[in-house]
Parts: sequence; C-alpha cells; structure tokens
Amino acid sequence: MWCIDWLLPLFGFIVGFLVGLTGMGGAVVMTPLLMLGLGLPPTTAVGTDLAYATLTKLAGAWQHWRQATVDFQMVRDLALGSLPASLAAIGLLTWLRQGDAGLADVWLEQAIGLALILAALLMLQRVFLGDARVPPTERSTGHRAVVIAIGALGGFLVGLTSVGSGSLILALLVLVVPLSAERLVGTDIAHATLLVGTAALAHFYLGHVDLALAGQLLVGSVPGVLLGSRLMLRVPRRALQVGLAGLLMVSAVRLLQ
Repeated sequence: MWCIDWLLPLFGFIVGFLVGLTGMGGAVVMTPLLMLGLGLPPTTAVGTDLAYATLTKLAGAWQHWRQATVDFQMVRDLALGSLPASLAAIGLLTWLRQGDAGLADVWLEQAIGLALILAALLMLQRVFLGDARVPPTERSTGHRAVVIAIGALGGFLVGLTSVGSGSLILALLVLVVPLSAERLVGTDIAHATLLVGTAALAHFYLGHVDLALAGQLLVGSVPGVLLGSRLMLRVPRRALQVGLAGLLMVSAVRLLQ
C-alpha cells in the first residue's frame, strides 16, 4: 500500500508538470495513467480524474478572472451545450452499467481510447498547422449556435471519458471565435471549471470518485504545474508535444486491444 501511496503524488507531479509545460488538458495523461498504471476500473478513473481536475481548473479560472481574460458570454454559451450533454453521457453510462457492468466498462475503455486518439490528432494539428483563428471582424450571432454545439460535443465526451475539456473544446474554439490567445485559454478554463465540476459531482453521486486518491494526486500536481510553467520557455515544446501525441497513441492502442 505504501508503494501506491508514493506513486500517486508522483503521477500527479508528472501530469501537472506536462500540463504546465504544454498547456494540454491533464485528463489525456491522467486517465490512462490511472487505468494502465494503477489498474483502476474505467468509471473510477474517469470520476476521480474529474474530481482532481475540478480544483486545478478552479485555481486557473480564478487567475484568469483576475487577469480579465475570460469571455463570460462565451462561457455561458458553451455551458448551455456542455452541461446537459455531460449529464446525458453519464446517464447513458449508468444505464449501460445497469444492464452489464463488465460490458459497459469494456465499451468505456474503447471510448477513452478513441478520445485519446482524437486528442493526439488535435495536438499534432496545432503543432504543425498552428491555430487558424477567426479575424475579429468576422464575429457574428451565427457563431453562438456553433459555440453551443462545440460545448455539447465536448461536454458529452468529458462526461463519458473525462477527456476533451482542454484538448477538444479549445482546438475547435480557435477555428470559430475571434478571441486573442489569452482570452481563448481563459475562457476555456473558466468553462471547463463548470463542466468538469458538474460531471465530477454526478460521478461522485454515483460512487465513481475516490476522494482520497484525488487528494494524493493533487499533492504532486500543484508543484508539478508550477515547475512546468517556469520551465515552459526553456523546453522545446513542439518536440515535447509530438512525443506526448505518440504516447497518447500508444495508450490508446493498449486500451483498444
């Protein structure tokens, strides 16, 4: 047991360090680590990761609010789609587990594997093609429906797999909304706090969250994020992101087998 207790803060440190270095969403690393590294059931891995991520996102959202880098109208529009979609995904997972819990876990592993592949492809797209942002003059009311749809897609994926609040939603937002990089990131983190927190509460209600485990992960992740952020300008991020994308692909293949 002491070995597991020692490994959890280490896992948290590794994930926090990578998040600080790359700005990527922590779930794409933490969820496969919990499943493949610690052997947690998929539902417990998803629920615990969401609980762990909620506090991390809350701290980030508070900092961006202080910096005035949050577009609250966009947060609202994203939440209109994401919150009900995340609850629908958790409801679907609960219904599947009531029929055959073992088969539902197999399907959930497959879904997480596919989500990791999607996250890896989006990461590579941003590395090699950059973020083609919409010019500020092109913002229109028609974007609201698209933003709500992006929120719904991301919310369903987050509720089901915990992956998507930082990798999928932000990657899609840069294609349709005319915000600066700082406000895009701040808006995404503020919205992710609502989305991840809502999904975490639903998973906690269903008994899918190990609070003690999440607390041990946070012990390591906080210094990891701080160190990664300080080293961000000294490390070749492009090479690191390509390597992480490869790691996600390997994890996805193992989950899909």
